[in-house]
Amino acid sequence: MKRLTVSVDDVAALRYGLNDSDFDPVQYAILCEVAGANGISLTLTNSEYGIQERDAQLLKKLYKTFLNIHLPPDPQVIKAALSLNPDMVTFAEVARGETVKLSPLSHAAFSEILPGVLPDFRANNISVAALCYPEISVLKQLSKIRIDYVEFDCTEITTASDSNEELVGFDKLSTATLAAAKLGIGVNCFGGIDYGYLSTLAVIPRLEDICLGRSILKRAMLVGVERAVREAREQILFHQRG
Repeated sequence: MKRLTVSVDDVAALRYGLNDSDFDPVQYAILCEVAGANGISLTLTNSEYGIQERDAQLLKKLYKTFLNIHLPPDPQVIKAALSLNPDMVTFAEVARGETVKLSPLSHAAFSEILPGVLPDFRANNISVAALCYPEISVLKQLSKIRIDYVEFDCTEITTASDSNEELVGFDKLSTATLAAAKLGIGVNCFGGIDYGYLSTLAVIPRLEDICLGRSILKRAMLVGVERAVREAREQILFHQRG
């Protein structure tokens, strides 16, 4: 059964941009869980504009579902992530600015960084994933280091200029998901996903977690967190059973 994961990064960005502590990513995460979200995602950085380590520490104590931490291949951040002992970490390139921007991990990191840190996370029963493009060549490279999961970047779909580009993107995603499953790699997806894409993502076999961020937050501002999460969950469940 596919799971809905909610990213809380944009709430932290609002807190910083508006200088308003009422935008609390921890409180938002708990409200999303209560509303039915299957997991929470956050990004650890060394910047004041994003999730702070104290946010992550508090959320670690309070969350009840599944915690996935995005992080750059930075030794200091890796050390912090290990101390938090989440359920999963997902390595990605993290752009520094007034908002958190994630992009697929570089190919060099696949071979030069991940092999050295994988044992530490596995020793603590933490699953390890890499944000990457849905490409067979990437999967072959990651399978050599026995990665647990990939998180496919969906921006080719979510930034497509027309329906034909969207279809091509969905076809690549579906093909790569099946290929990952054959290699024994679990699959999640992330990257600008809004409600309109859920019906198609929900029917892709072997896809596990669908991570939504800004789209749920914007919807929550209009109708409340409970309804925003429920609507996303209902879309996934309805089309998955379809």
